[in-house]
Amino acid sequence: VLYGSLVGRVEDPSGAVVPGAKISVTNKATGQQRNVIADENGTYAIRDLQVGTYEFKVVQNGFKTFSKAAVDVRLNSIVREDIRMEVGATSESVTITAEAPVLQTDRSDVSTQLDKSQITNLPIGAGRNFQQLYKLIPGASPPGEAHSDAGNPQRSLVTNFNGVSMSNNNTRLDGATVSYPWLPHIVAYVPPQDAVETVNIVTNSFDAEQGMAGGAAVNVQIKSGTNQFHGSAWEFHTNSRLKARNYFYYQPGTLPKNIFNQFGGTFGGPVVKNKLFFFSSWERTVRRSNASAFRTLPTAALRAGDFSGTGAAIFDPATGNANGSGRTLFPNGKIPTNRIDPIVLKLIALIPAPNLTAATPANNYFASGTYEFNRDNYDFKVNYIPTEKSTLFVRYSISPSQIFDPPSLGAAGGDALAGGQPGNAPGRVQSTAIGGTYTLTSRLLLDGNVGFTRQRLGAQNVDIGKNYGLDLGIPGTNGPDKLQGGYPRFTISGFSSIGNPNVSNPFLFRDNQYVAAGNLSWLRGAHSLRFGGEYTYYTINHFQPQAAFGPRGGFNFSGGLTALQGGAAPTLYNGWADFLLGLPQSMGKDLQNINPAAVRMPGWGVYARDQWQVTRNLTVNYGTRFERYPFATRDHRGAERFDAELNRVLIGGLGNTAQDTGVQVGIGQFAPRLGIAYRLKDKTVIRTGYGISVDPNSFRNMRDAYPATISLQLSGATTFQSAGTLATGLPAIVSPDLSSGSIILPTNIGTQTFPKIFKRGYVQSMNFTIQRDLGKGFSGQVAYVGSRAIRQTANVNINAGVVGLGNAGRALASQGRIANINMLMPFNTSTYDSLQSQ
Repeated sequence: VLYGSLVGRVEDPSGAVVPGAKISVTNKATGQQRNVIADENGTYAIRDLQVGTYEFKVVQNGFKTFSKAAVDVRLNSIVREDIRMEVGATSESVTITAEAPVLQTDRSDVSTQLDKSQITNLPIGAGRNFQQLYKLIPGASPPGEAHSDAGNPQRSLVTNFNGVSMSNNNTRLDGATVSYPWLPHIVAYVPPQDAVETVNIVTNSFDAEQGMAGGAAVNVQIKSGTNQFHGSAWEFHTNSRLKARNYFYYQPGTLPKNIFNQFGGTFGGPVVKNKLFFFSSWERTVRRSNASAFRTLPTAALRAGDFSGTGAAIFDPATGNANGSGRTLFPNGKIPTNRIDPIVLKLIALIPAPNLTAATPANNYFASGTYEFNRDNYDFKVNYIPTEKSTLFVRYSISPSQIFDPPSLGAAGGDALAGGQPGNAPGRVQSTAIGGTYTLTSRLLLDGNVGFTRQRLGAQNVDIGKNYGLDLGIPGTNGPDKLQGGYPRFTISGFSSIGNPNVSNPFLFRDNQYVAAGNLSWLRGAHSLRFGGEYTYYTINHFQPQAAFGPRGGFNFSGGLTALQGGAAPTLYNGWADFLLGLPQSMGKDLQNINPAAVRMPGWGVYARDQWQVTRNLTVNYGTRFERYPFATRDHRGAERFDAELNRVLIGGLGNTAQDTGVQVGIGQFAPRLGIAYRLKDKTVIRTGYGISVDPNSFRNMRDAYPATISLQLSGATTFQSAGTLATGLPAIVSPDLSSGSIILPTNIGTQTFPKIFKRGYVQSMNFTIQRDLGKGFSGQVAYVGSRAIRQTANVNINAGVVGLGNAGRALASQGRIANINMLMPFNTSTYDSLQSQ
């Protein structure tokens, strides 16, 4: 996967094979030379070539020396050079300088190669992310932005390939897995555009060597140094002063700031000629932009509890019946001053006054601030060629970042103006890879690599250093950990939220990824056999209790407390009235009982594959993989699982509970692959392939399982009743005794769980392709591609009972549970046909 292959056949003018011919290839950039001898069938194969342009030479007594000035070898690809020698003396030579388009002659997978000229020269747009070029790949959805800058500082893009879940893509950088363990549809590290040598994307009918992926297997390679010193420098600049003003921007006569700078350089060259090389790159991204938004804030009258001019019907929840019927209106549409909650008065004092004139409070406040984004990307790579039989490379990449997204309401907090995480977000991503090859004999080749990627990402609001909820007098909010600091979340129906509305903030991620792979290639006659395996290990170490209300606590004011059952539906004024009275309809808090919330997810894969040259024109590629994904664990014990049949949470490794809580994931799954490539003529290739890929979706949702995270979720008995008051606050969350290994799940506590029998899904992929060399540098292909995903995983709420859960579902439905119980389960099947209408 990390290298390219050169294969072919040597013939005489009559088409008879020429055994014993000496084939020599020399990397034109590094001087690395490889020599092989054609076998008794006249065939040869060199399987461990680094990406680059090679000088190709064939020598045999009685024939003129054949040479070709330039043969391009690509990542994870096979180049075929069939040679017809001319009779003559070896002192004579036949030199080919013209390059024909390279056809995919010996593999049946559907793949796309993005080389450095495309990556460097094609218009990519702001951010200069090579993933933007995925839009060139048939079957790929347009790459899109995902998640906040704090959670995705690399600005990695999401793409579906051939209809398969975007979480099933697997991206490797020089062999090192750079997936995002918590958000597997994006990657942890995106190298600068100018540092990328090539990108190989396989989207269908994978070779047996490629696994741990169901949608696309993406291999990215960083550039290497050469025998010549090369460098580059760049700057890309966007400035609002060079643009027209947005007609709809609120402030007349002003241009909102938007300054984007991306600059850096590369430098590489030899340390020891033909032996040791280095390459380095640096890129800095700086963005300063105006972030603005309209917000809905209470008027002076509403702050004082005066609804008389609104026409709203505000009912007194202290009157009538508990179910909301029989209530009477507040006299004159005014809430008495002595009924307004003192805690609410403190919060109101923090809310800025409206700065726009509006008939209603809707969008009566224009908020504006400066958004800041800073990121550096450093890459350093060393290539070493100790002998003709061996190669070695080492790469290290690091990317520190610092982001600030201003809250929209100043001292009152509010949503982030740029739509991300409010406040500061420091981050640092590191990735390293080591790989090499060794030729044991002329027929045996060993290669291997190890990789490590670490993400440390964080986000915290500007008010993180103080327990404002407790200071306001709301019991049960905040906590002893600094990351529980700041304002609670106050969501008021129809009005802009105050405090820290983002339940995912703050967070702190410290995630590690490990991969180790080894492969053995064995050339035996017409067969090219390859065997190998890999081990992956993903670790999640998080603080982010974000199940429902966040770590500071939260309160929802929906308007039902000041509405009348059987009367008109609540309006935004009812929501504000509920808030003034300090009566939330729902409230809660997410307590992280284990810090960090650690999840350990290993995976294994082994394979065997044969590329069989059946005839001169026919190649058959067949093999199988075996993959196993054990049930995840914590770092210090087994997993947690809510068993719906028992109505208990099982704690793995404690008491009499097994480490895996009884979850059956099976012994693993086989994934056969078959591909056929037939060279109809020198300029036409017909390919077809079929393969099965195991769904690699992980058990990452265990992060939020009870009691690692205790999500207290309280609601009124009906939408007209409160869950409590701000004055009484939130009840204390009691951490359960885990020693028995089996505990009760309270009805007001949510969790994440898994089925006892987890029958992992898989993806079938198939294609039929015809490729033709059109001449004059053009080639074209037409293909049919199809995929079918079996038992895709889905996170399903099982509170009310799910078809297929039987008694377990009915038991949950009868318990009257308030909080959510979400189960990650193999759920459904989907198909994709490249000929279908979209």
